[in-house]
Amino acid sequence: MKRNELIIFILFLTFPLVKSFATGQIPDRLIYKGDTLSIFANPLEQLYNNDSLRPKFFGDNEGCMSTACWRGYEAEWIIINDQLYLTGIFSCCFYEDSVKADLNKLFGNKFINGKVKADWFSANIIAPKGRQLYYVHMGYGSLYEKELELQFKNGQLIGTKTYDNSKSRQSVYSQDVEKLREFIYSNINWTNLPKLDDKVIKVYVQFSASENGVVDSAKVMRGYDTIFDQEATRVVKAIPEWDVFYRHEKLERRSWILPIIFSNDNRKKYKK
Repeated sequence: MKRNELIIFILFLTFPLVKSFATGQIPDRLIYKGDTLSIFANPLEQLYNNDSLRPKFFGDNEGCMSTACWRGYEAEWIIINDQLYLTGIFSCCFYEDSVKADLNKLFGNKFINGKVKADWFSANIIAPKGRQLYYVHMGYGSLYEKELELQFKNGQLIGTKTYDNSKSRQSVYSQDVEKLREFIYSNINWTNLPKLDDKVIKVYVQFSASENGVVDSAKVMRGYDTIFDQEATRVVKAIPEWDVFYRHEKLERRSWILPIIFSNDNRKKYKK
């Protein structure tokens, strides 16, 4: 099995930081202290928290849409003298087309010197920094080595904090699907199981690991019978190590679902 088929073999269950999207989302951009940061937040969504309030940002023009940009736009922001300002709203294909919103038309007298004071925004913004430790194909769930947290009240920057997530680590078993399959099927006690003949039995096990990477929790989500369910649970808990994730410097315990496939093909292929 190829690594890009991992999503088929292992179903990752997690939650995004801001909003639930089926695909990793293109972030807004923020200029802060001369750096352009990608941010895991969309301050415009707080202003238009009800879709009936949302104007047509691009008038009669149709901006580019994609599954990586469900909100239909990318916004640009800047912090000047600790105040957050909106400086642009662009279509999702910002680098491919020139469709952008008319901020003067949208905000009227709040549009001053090319920007809009974001005094509606009260929340924290996370700006990922450093190496990407883990990509999550959903919302803003991807994990980075460091996170810069910017804290706002009515658009005013009231505090910052940097988090170090470098204690996160990935297991060779999550990164190499064939290695995981080899471990699972070579460690099943096939002689203790009923004969399969031509049957293929699938047992889905949900599991998670401790801060030491030890799989210490496993339960059957969809099983077959007591014998096969217990063997599937046992072999999953025997995985030598698993991923450890820290977000905001705190252990983020994540759940995974692994299908254990009992078949004569797997028994023969991975026979010790």
